[in-house]
Amino acid sequence: MPPHDPINVWRRPERSAVGPKPEHSRARIVAAAIGIADQEGMAAVSIRRVAASIGSGAASLYRYVRSHDELVELMIDTVSGEFDLTPSAEPARSQLLDLARQGRIIMHRHPWLAPLLLARPSMGPNSLEYLERALSALETATMSGPSKVQTVAMMTAIASAFVQNELASAAGSGSGGITLDAKDRAQYMSEVVQSTKYPLLAEALSEQHEPAGPDAMFTHVMTTYLVGAGVPAGAGLIQGHNDRRPGPSKTTNSN
Repeated sequence: MPPHDPINVWRRPERSAVGPKPEHSRARIVAAAIGIADQEGMAAVSIRRVAASIGSGAASLYRYVRSHDELVELMIDTVSGEFDLTPSAEPARSQLLDLARQGRIIMHRHPWLAPLLLARPSMGPNSLEYLERALSALETATMSGPSKVQTVAMMTAIASAFVQNELASAAGSGSGGITLDAKDRAQYMSEVVQSTKYPLLAEALSEQHEPAGPDAMFTHVMTTYLVGAGVPAGAGLIQGHNDRRPGPSKTTNSN
């Protein structure tokens, strides 16, 4: 593995056993970075900017994180600690839907997160606890191990794409800064359908009911995927396994 790989941050202790007492901590540095990203977007996050926000010099922060990529790795894992990973005996599909809904809420809370989850999922302790919890929901499913991991990864990818679309719609703009008018687009699609040039599209849209709210649409999208992936509706955790699994930590950490 290349020495610059950001997951190497998890391979070394936060504090060296020798040298002066640390002035800061990873947790404080990451909290500052998350605050900047939440307010101004990921583009505003830099080692220099984070250092200034905690009253430090950029050079000092490199004692805690060796690169911007490591900082991003810590940020993703820290917000992954916001999941409630309490074990459940609910059916597998219900458990995964709950995790997906939680993920959507977290991505709205931290709008910079969704695109990062598609590009570079974290491999930190909170992220791995999430994966472990999701896999526990599939413990009795008749799927191979790699298929289970892929199912969870795809669930995250779909949720991330859904949230990015929601955020773009809320901002009222698409690529290139073009303002999107929903009524205008609906009128255009109505004209397209009435033109009879696209009969299959017209047939498909004719079955469309009143637009569902975003919550219902998210549930529909995720359920459709999970059904197609073969996640059973009636298989929960094996009785007794709940007692063996530790409950989640309610505090986030980036160590």
